[in-house]
Amino acid sequence: MDYTYIDSDEKINEMLSLFGGKDRIAVDFEGEFNLHIYGEHLCLIQVFDGSSFFIIDPRAAGVTVKGLEAFFSSSVRKLWFDCQSDASLVYKAYGLKIENIYDVRVLAETLGFHGNLKALEAEYLGIDNGLNKKKNQQANWLKRPIPDEQIEYALEDVAHLAELEDVLVPLIKERNLEKQAISAMKKATAVKKPLPGWTRLGGWKRLSREEKVYAKHIFIARDKIARRFNVPAARVMDKHLITALAKERPSTKERLADSLIGENPRFLNFLIPSVWEAITSAKEEIASGIKQR
Repeated sequence: MDYTYIDSDEKINEMLSLFGGKDRIAVDFEGEFNLHIYGEHLCLIQVFDGSSFFIIDPRAAGVTVKGLEAFFSSSVRKLWFDCQSDASLVYKAYGLKIENIYDVRVLAETLGFHGNLKALEAEYLGIDNGLNKKKNQQANWLKRPIPDEQIEYALEDVAHLAELEDVLVPLIKERNLEKQAISAMKKATAVKKPLPGWTRLGGWKRLSREEKVYAKHIFIARDKIARRFNVPAARVMDKHLITALAKERPSTKERLADSLIGENPRFLNFLIPSVWEAITSAKEEIASGIKQR
């Protein structure tokens, strides 16, 4: 596919000037989510205006927060598929809100369809491009230059969003589902304050109040080590072990060390004292809360 590569704020503004007469553009992201390095990072923004493709490289030296803000706040309507995680990433990484989002997934779900984008394209447009979705989802989008196969995969995610809108909206009207779609769209595109990472641990809601305090401190301890070595947190310690330790609450360093057997040896010398300190801090926080009652 032919596309225009955008690697500066100036080029972002030039691109936006082309959208002046457009009713809509299709947008999607590729990101890094604790798979290859520490943290969550916006790696690529792909755009299709109905006739031309664009790749915005947010990691290029010439692209600043000011340029990204100009794009995200632009008045043109932005077609997306499942915008919530992307909007959350932009808010966490840059403190920016994406304006004028129109989520095609909301239209599909209003009609009772709950599959992914490729399944939606196959169902309503009869399109199956045969690209390896799982392989490219796990690709390293931080690397430059980006392989042509990954670029093609990224652009395919925006190539048919307008066609989908044109098919789904009439069906919603035909079935008198406009009100449901409008209500769901407002909820899906509302800016939500990102929740702390420890609240997304498996089984978090089933933990007791005290166990949640331990889990929080252990999570933060693991996170600090991951940030220090710039590695995904899962390489430091399996996330399921966090809630297990929060329930177990080892009473000695030796017992803690036994519980950490099997974790990455590279980090054990840092993990044992850090988690032990976290357990101690959790005890102190709980004791302080009891005294204040």
